[in-house]
Amino acid sequence: MSEEIMLTEKQQAEALHKQITGYGEVIYQSLYGMCTAIKQMRDSKLYRALGFDTFEAYTEEKLGMNRNQAYKYIAIADKLSEEFVSSRIQIGMTKLTLLTALTDDQREEITQTVDLESTTVRELKAQVEAMKADAANKDKLLTQAREDSQKSYEEVQERQEEIDDLKARLKERTNQMNDMQAQINELESRPVEVAVPEPSHELQNMQDAMRRINLEHEQWSAKIQDDHIKQVQEINRKHRAETDALRAEYEEKLAAAQAAPAEAPEPDSKEVFKAYLANAIDATKRMMAFLAAHPNDACRAQAERFFSTAMKEVQA
Repeated sequence: MSEEIMLTEKQQAEALHKQITGYGEVIYQSLYGMCTAIKQMRDSKLYRALGFDTFEAYTEEKLGMNRNQAYKYIAIADKLSEEFVSSRIQIGMTKLTLLTALTDDQREEITQTVDLESTTVRELKAQVEAMKADAANKDKLLTQAREDSQKSYEEVQERQEEIDDLKARLKERTNQMNDMQAQINELESRPVEVAVPEPSHELQNMQDAMRRINLEHEQWSAKIQDDHIKQVQEINRKHRAETDALRAEYEEKLAAAQAAPAEAPEPDSKEVFKAYLANAIDATKRMMAFLAAHPNDACRAQAERFFSTAMKEVQA
């Protein structure tokens, strides 16, 4: 590296350091600028031009703050917008740092429900931890629901393979029945003079065999239909329980929002959408279960037209 380049980097580093310390002197007016400048010093590694091997060494010696403090400033620059910080500078660094642990939606919710200025750091920390735990629990429930849904789908696929096998066996038996009936018809149509010996006895045996096969056919058909309907009903019940629980949660939030005073903010459009989505998912699953249990080309065609129209409306 040439001496000229090294001098340029050192000048940049010194200018950036002066900017950081300058922001520090007017922290309550320029907190966000200080945070972004510290982040830039770390990301650009210009602290090396000041003779420091690590960012932590620079912050401790030049800024008088330890690693945790420096990274709290960086978290504010990473997680919060300049508008958010400048409008809430009065709540202090500790509270701002706590808010960096939340998502944008969670921060919006907590700023609408909690007085950030009057609440204590301990109370705010408890609120933040509760929101994080609630979000983690919801993620866990959604993950479990997806896993259960996948498992149910795999079970249905396995069951469908068994049903397909039974249907193939039924088809084979049906073909046997048709062949048997053709033989019976042929025996009945033979002239008396060319009939085989003891035709009545052979015919009786064929008719008895036909009745047995008929009975087996009816029993197998009934079993297949009964097992298939039970399987679909059980899967539908599980899905309905899951969607009912989610829908109840969102409907409760909607009811609470609608019961709030007129001056209260309107319900979050995302929550309203989630409620409608839960209802749509439930209705869709019930319809798909019905179509699986009662195959009908006309119903399937109407369902396809409905979903096609719905997608066009969403994309419009």
